Amino acid sequence: MSPNEIQMLIVGIAFGAHCMNITHIVLDARAARRSAAASRGVRRLAAGEQFLSSFRLYRMQHRSRA
Repeated sequence: MSPNEIQMLIVGIAFGAHCMNITHIVLDARAARRSAAASRGVRRLAAGEQFLSSFRLYRMQHRSRA
């Protein structure tokens, strides 16, 4: 192999590694966004369940007074 071919091989390997690094960054960012959206949904569901539970308790406590 000529020095030019060796240099092109090294540059190609470095470029490929850089592209894979960028690919992993993008995929990790997507996974983080999906995870954040899922956790927001779970939090909303838990907040709704907690509200309904406390509302049921409130209604039971005030039903005997009426």
